[in-house]
Amino acid sequence: MHDIKFIKENRTDFEESMKKRNLEIDVTKLIEIHNSYLDLLNKVQKFQENKNLLSKKISKNNDLSSNEIKQISIEVRNLKIELENCKIESEKKKKELDEQLMQLPNLIDVKTPYGTSENDNKIIRQVGKKPIFNFKPKQHLEIAENLNLIDYKKAIKISGSRFSILKSELSLLHRAIMNFMLDNNTKFFQYLECSVPEMVKDDCLYGTGQLPKFGEDLFKTNFNNLWLIPTAEVPLTNFHREDIIDLKDLPLRYTTFTNCFRAEAGAAGKDTKGLMREHQFGKVELVSIVHPDDSFQELDRMIKCVEKILSELELPYKIVELCTADLGFSSSYTIDFEVWMPGQDKYREVSSCSNCKDFQSRRMKTRVKNFNNGKIFFPHTLNGSSLAVGRILIAIIENYQNEEGFINIPKVLRKYMNGVVQIKN
Repeated sequence: MHDIKFIKENRTDFEESMKKRNLEIDVTKLIEIHNSYLDLLNKVQKFQENKNLLSKKISKNNDLSSNEIKQISIEVRNLKIELENCKIESEKKKKELDEQLMQLPNLIDVKTPYGTSENDNKIIRQVGKKPIFNFKPKQHLEIAENLNLIDYKKAIKISGSRFSILKSELSLLHRAIMNFMLDNNTKFFQYLECSVPEMVKDDCLYGTGQLPKFGEDLFKTNFNNLWLIPTAEVPLTNFHREDIIDLKDLPLRYTTFTNCFRAEAGAAGKDTKGLMREHQFGKVELVSIVHPDDSFQELDRMIKCVEKILSELELPYKIVELCTADLGFSSSYTIDFEVWMPGQDKYREVSSCSNCKDFQSRRMKTRVKNFNNGKIFFPHTLNGSSLAVGRILIAIIENYQNEEGFINIPKVLRKYMNGVVQIKN
């Protein structure tokens, strides 16, 4: 959540950042709400001071007549009523202000290129050569169905559309990808592997920025107001909600595999069949909590972590810098990875690595303390997909297919596949 004092002192910069997101924000209204809240706090303080003075007058002055004591008691009682009413009004104003600020996205970093749509995203570099086939490459769904590795009819019967059942060696390949990614993240980049709940409380989703704005894209249960996670960023980042972290413990780095759940409310008609855009999908996530001075260095490190996976899988990919119009709600700066999908004849996104700066830590009330000098500050949080397992599965099926419709296994995954080198009939 934004600091209203920062908005007041940097109004022009704040408004400009929101405009780059195609948002017109009524900053005057925000300031008026805050000023009204401050006025009420001042009244609360004055009422409290007057009430205390009158109470002391009774307790310390034995020369007062009974009528004087009665009159003062009436004044104290009235002040108490006004004080409570003022407190209620101030709390209402604070809640109103917080609700307004919670709706506002993160400030955009100066490095983020300006754009009006995703077409203005900037390609940083392109890595690897697209495979050359002597036949027309098929899409992943056709290949998997021909090999009897995926079952949509049973998935629809069980859960409805946008769900799938993976079978046999395709399910094994899914698990192999997950294990390979986690090994990469823990062994070579020192992320701490965790197993986390896949349901979270409201506060967690407010903290990372999915609520209140994107509730329609989430699945809420009817048990204890718990929500299914849209990404493991939510539980991992919220490990330190309302904590004060010792400076010497930074940086904190976490990784996990979870199922993720999204309603895909805004994706009607897009990728309705196949593994590209499902309600439930597996993902390996990276989260870092770092000193503000180190967050872009940490982002570079996170990007290298993802690149190592794609390079070892020998998948052609692009690194893309998102423009202002395509930037996520909580992000200040984002790098996307897009992998070549020959069956679809296009690059598709498989990962986003984002620097959220202090946007999430403020919302979560996560702070860091230097116990040597007593200084307390908000850390920067970063998150990245490392990677979306289903989408990497698509990329492997399409890039490693052969003319017979079989799937060759990337060399780096074979030790995770019990020696299987090719999936065939």
